[in-house]
Amino acid sequence: MANQRKVAGGTTRLTQLIRIAIIAASAPMLWSETALAEFNMSFIHGDENLSNAEAVAQGDALQPGVYPFDIYVNLTQVDHKDVTFRQVKGQTASQPCLKVEDLRNYGIKLPETLQAGSCVDLPALVKDATVSYDAAVQQINISVPQTMMDLSAIGAIPPSMYDEGINALFANYNFNYNKNSYRRDDADDSEYMFLALNSGLNLGRWRLRNNSTWDKQSGSSSNWTNVSSWAETDIVPWRSRLVMGQASTNNSVFNSFQFRGVQLSSVDDMLPDSLRGYAPVVRGVAATNARVEIRQNGYVIYSTNVAPGPFEIHDVYPHTNNGDLQVTVNEADGSHKTFSVAYSSVANMLREGIWNFQLTAGKYHNGNGGYQPKLIQGTAAYGMNYGLTPFGGAIIAEHYRSAAVGIGKSLGSWGAISVDGSISDTELANGDRKQGQSFRFLYSKSLNQMGTNFQLAGYRYATSGYYDLSDAVQERNSWRNGIYANDYWDPNDLQPGQPSWSNNQKRTRYTARYGNKRERVELSLSQQLWAGASLYANVSHQNYWGVSGNDRTIQLGYNDGFKRISYGVYLQDTRGQYGYSDRSVNFTMSIPLDWGQSNNSTTANFSAAHSKQSGDSYSTGISGTMLDDRRMNYSVSTGHTQSSGQSSNLNLGYSSSIGNIDGSYAYSSKYRQEGLGLSGGLLVHSGGATLTQPLQNTILLVEAKDAKGVRLENQPGVTIDRFGYAVVPSANPYRYNYVALRTEDFGPGLDVPVASKQVVPTEKSVVKVSFDTFKGVSLLIHARLGDNGYPAIGAGVFNESGRNSGTVGLEGATYVSGVKAGEKLTIKWGPKADQQCVLPIPADVGDKQAAMGYQELTLQCQKL
Repeated sequence: MANQRKVAGGTTRLTQLIRIAIIAASAPMLWSETALAEFNMSFIHGDENLSNAEAVAQGDALQPGVYPFDIYVNLTQVDHKDVTFRQVKGQTASQPCLKVEDLRNYGIKLPETLQAGSCVDLPALVKDATVSYDAAVQQINISVPQTMMDLSAIGAIPPSMYDEGINALFANYNFNYNKNSYRRDDADDSEYMFLALNSGLNLGRWRLRNNSTWDKQSGSSSNWTNVSSWAETDIVPWRSRLVMGQASTNNSVFNSFQFRGVQLSSVDDMLPDSLRGYAPVVRGVAATNARVEIRQNGYVIYSTNVAPGPFEIHDVYPHTNNGDLQVTVNEADGSHKTFSVAYSSVANMLREGIWNFQLTAGKYHNGNGGYQPKLIQGTAAYGMNYGLTPFGGAIIAEHYRSAAVGIGKSLGSWGAISVDGSISDTELANGDRKQGQSFRFLYSKSLNQMGTNFQLAGYRYATSGYYDLSDAVQERNSWRNGIYANDYWDPNDLQPGQPSWSNNQKRTRYTARYGNKRERVELSLSQQLWAGASLYANVSHQNYWGVSGNDRTIQLGYNDGFKRISYGVYLQDTRGQYGYSDRSVNFTMSIPLDWGQSNNSTTANFSAAHSKQSGDSYSTGISGTMLDDRRMNYSVSTGHTQSSGQSSNLNLGYSSSIGNIDGSYAYSSKYRQEGLGLSGGLLVHSGGATLTQPLQNTILLVEAKDAKGVRLENQPGVTIDRFGYAVVPSANPYRYNYVALRTEDFGPGLDVPVASKQVVPTEKSVVKVSFDTFKGVSLLIHARLGDNGYPAIGAGVFNESGRNSGTVGLEGATYVSGVKAGEKLTIKWGPKADQQCVLPIPADVGDKQAAMGYQELTLQCQKL
């Protein structure tokens, strides 16, 4: 508890308690020159009372010793460490020892003559600098003029704040089940199960990871796939990361590919205010309760169930930094739609003096077996003045060599461009040797004044002799018995009701020439129109040498609203290299039914669509959320599709602190579909095992003993379990993350002196955030000494573990919480034995009921 200042006496006990509480809460703010001027010491009588009251007014009830404190410089936290407090001559309150090297690490300029390891009187050295502390919340506040601070980028976080986390083991799962029953003799019922399992082990600074999938389909055996395994550690002084195992290269210079080996690369996340990289948003429209599958490089990397209508998937985590995403929408009636989402990004422009690099050595490994050449790749980029960023790289592999050089240029208000050229020398499987060139132009721009955002605009041209590494590997894999054989996947091969994962969908085309890439065009932009209206467009086109087919996807979308009613129109045109094509148009509208009268939402939805492959469809229904923090969501709809006729759909989802569950049911005259989704995680740590919501890369383990049922702010469904733990499943690495307990959930007798904290986790760490909690009773104690006097005003009240539990006020009154029955509290107003006494708390204090939430009693304070 904090200290208190003197106020006029009240006429009732409740008034007195309120005044004591207000004084105690405001005392930590009194340690400033202004506060001291406001605190009139003439009201205090007696030398001993005056001395202690002055200490209270300066925000101190700390005795000399070592205490954990958060350290702030100019309102920004820069450290959390154990700080030594000592008595300084001329100061009533004990003062923190701020060491020379620590202050310099915080960016404060100090004379070079200062001795290392010495305590610094900062206000005496730096004009207008101040140092204060708040004992109640364990926070030191340092204010320094900006002229005496080292310049740093906006948002820079000192490495001393980085938290490497604890040793921990975790497993993360995402399970989906679908069962389709058809009412036709020519269509068999089908079941499909898919499990994505991501597991890891953190040991010190090392992170060991594994991504695996399991699937089981009707009429076939189950399949377990080890997608990737690796170990990594961050090297903070180098702003780098070391990876060993199966991983992928970036795509800043060359196209990304997967490998098995070792890699050392720079980490942009450690830079302040740096971009986190481009990630695609997958958009589409489902006509029924559908299962959306997303593949990359042949792997199913994402699978989820969606309700009828438009969907947006933001949480796709590709396993490589390049490689188009193949999206399949499997409808409940057995029909399906496919399209691709381009996934590549403009090379980041670097600030002046910033470098990026990546060194990779190992073997090519795309998970599909076949040819796996040994290779070495190196890339580098450096930010220069005038907005220039030159970059380049080289690849040396078996039967393949390539080099590239380019430059990026900031155009100021016109955006940024990047131009590069590559050459390659490839030994083909048929004995030929090919040399070629490739040229690429990329442009990125946000026209804020016009509301236009060019996320990506790019063009690449390659001569017929140019092969990137992936093309060179695929060429050797395709060479069979003197001819090129290309496997491809065409959804048109499926019969109605046949599941999309059937093996017979795979075909092979034979050609005398391998079709390597020729031209590729990509464009992604969004345009804000009038208030609430927006337009977006995504275009990708790829053609090949030696073959007439091409891949093309065009998406257009328009969103608008009238008051709280929103609507949108979406068009999509898809064409595949081997002849598949689809064209669709969709209209959606949503009308809120609660009109802001509830914390939860209820919305009426309508959609209509026409597709070349699926025909006409429409759907209408309601959706919304339930429970106090929107942990449950639901949707009910009915609709009509050309293939299945009238259908009805139900979806339910629930999020809890131990995981998420969602279910779906669809019914029509031609089929019935049931779906189930389970996702969550298990975190094993030194305190036991904790079930969690689905875990992401970086995790926070919250410890708050005796706080069962207390929720976390801004974390729906996450509560402290009966063992005193909760898990925040996703945190931002190398950024401040705030964790706060909901104080309205605190039960009687629960005292949490500091209910919010902030941490800066490193990438893929498991950071433990511990809150000191004290469970007991709340007491208003009137302490008396043996001579009928009172302990000195401002004296500290400490429990048996040394915790500062309160401060003595007027006539020995003190308010304490979290006190256990039968324990002994010690009141100290000085270091000597005759300046201390003991308050024995009655053993039956917890049995008494208190209507006000606290108990009031008078106790004799016994001298030591």
